[in-house]
Amino acid sequence: MKNKYKTDVKVNNVVPARSAAVVMVEAEKPIQFHTSVIVGFDMRKKELDPSPNVWSEEGNVEGAIVSGLYAKAYKQEFEKLNSVSKQLASEYSFNGINQIAIEKTHASGYEQKYFFVSVSSLDFPKVYQAYIENTAIDPATLQKLFTEVEDFRNKIDIPLTYFNNKKGLPEQNIVDDMGEELKKISGLPKGTYSISVYKNFIVDRVGLPNGDSTDSEEIQK
Repeated sequence: MKNKYKTDVKVNNVVPARSAAVVMVEAEKPIQFHTSVIVGFDMRKKELDPSPNVWSEEGNVEGAIVSGLYAKAYKQEFEKLNSVSKQLASEYSFNGINQIAIEKTHASGYEQKYFFVSVSSLDFPKVYQAYIENTAIDPATLQKLFTEVEDFRNKIDIPLTYFNNKKGLPEQNIVDDMGEELKKISGLPKGTYSISVYKNFIVDRVGLPNGDSTDSEEIQK
């Protein structure tokens, strides 16, 4: 990761398979994101065989990096989103994903308890390249590079994900009301938002909800 992506990461989890292992990693500085890489696994020695057998799904790490850069570029707006998403959870008595599940099983880029940022590096090649050339790139420069992309806000998804405290799924009108509240709030990061509320159940192996959800319409910011 350091050589190719110019970023130090820590390993949060290793999920072995027959001849390889999925390694869940997290970057904390100079940007924050979660992603995964695939590392060769020596079945005879029962250990990782990292060199030169390290790869990732196409665009996975690059997209995670760009999502972390977006959070760096708009730090104040994301701090407000953290506060708003927490407030909605409290108001409607919903839970978010816990930090351990994020660290051990998620590779969604920049992710917090109630939301994550989904973006493709193919939509923001200059942003990605600028970081590779200078990992200390400042927020103002990043903002300029993001906003140079036509309709950039339509190329960034910010799903809000909650879990019902009660049995089953919430009624549609409850999630619709949450969406209406979100629509009225200004000062949030630009992007396409959605709200999904799942049953209060997580599949431990993958750290993802199991089953249907009650969803809002997309919300443009």
